Amino acid sequence: MTAKKSVLIVAQDDGGRLDPVVFDTVTAAKRLTGGAQGGVAAVLTGPPGTQALAEELWATGVADVYVAEHAALAEPRADSHARAVAVAVRQARPSLVLVGQTLLGRDLAPYLAARMDAGVIMNATELRLDASGATEVVCPIYGGGVQAVYRVSESPPSVVGFQRTVKSTAERVSHSRGRVIPVDPGLGGFKDKVKLVERSARSGPRLEEANVVVSGGMGLGEAKNYRYIEELAEVLGGLPGASRAICDLGWAARARQVGLTGTRVFPNLYMAVGIAGASQHLAGMSTSKVIVAVNTDTKAPIFKYARYGVTLDCVEFLPAFIAECRKLKSHS
Repeated sequence: MTAKKSVLIVAQDDGGRLDPVVFDTVTAAKRLTGGAQGGVAAVLTGPPGTQALAEELWATGVADVYVAEHAALAEPRADSHARAVAVAVRQARPSLVLVGQTLLGRDLAPYLAARMDAGVIMNATELRLDASGATEVVCPIYGGGVQAVYRVSESPPSVVGFQRTVKSTAERVSHSRGRVIPVDPGLGGFKDKVKLVERSARSGPRLEEANVVVSGGMGLGEAKNYRYIEELAEVLGGLPGASRAICDLGWAARARQVGLTGTRVFPNLYMAVGIAGASQHLAGMSTSKVIVAVNTDTKAPIFKYARYGVTLDCVEFLPAFIAECRKLKSHS
């Protein structure tokens, strides 16, 4: 008989609400556990008052919420949060620990695994059981062209970093209230080795929620041409994105980076302008419903994923295309 599976989700705060990736981890955990009563629990870590977020978790059917509150958890620093989560893991004794790959989550998962002396797997998109009932973790590699399947240990529980693959939310259920289980994070006298230098306030629409994303890459030639990306995104009612290369050069803000190490997007329309299609970029946008590629290199990898392709120089193409879009928009 297959042993009962249990999953502990690390629920992360995003400006006073749960980060959307939390709901994807809840859905994945429920599928793995078969919806068994008590099969999915969560841990919240943050400053005093974080417990209020438990209501959102209960609404998805997560009955037990472990809560670690401490002033040292007010900032998104992996070391302090990993210490608190490790205490919750010892209390909950799950088969698996699931961490959404936010900016904090990408650091937190390996920190946590090290503290637990456990294995860690990143970039997972699916959890499942094999024929023997063992847990398998599925991860896309090589830009999503190949899937790697890992069988994971349950003692100690493995830590899995989970990536969003589609825009989704966990199904709301009728459970009105579950349990809050207090956790002492053990941070008395804790001194963080990381100093917060600058905080960038995020406002307006989120890139990962946009229905249209227009991204620019090195094919733009120089920083000033990124304005065409912003202009086209505005005309199409979407948001501008960017490749890692131009973010590294400072042509676009880091918050606009699309890819494995940036933001994963799931729009109805994705335009890749002057982007060749490196595997880390493809991993962040290849699930878009319609992909349009603009690149003079007809052998660029991006064309393997694009439904439509334009092989003109993007700096010549963009102004004319923007003008046509404006014309059509004015007549609609």
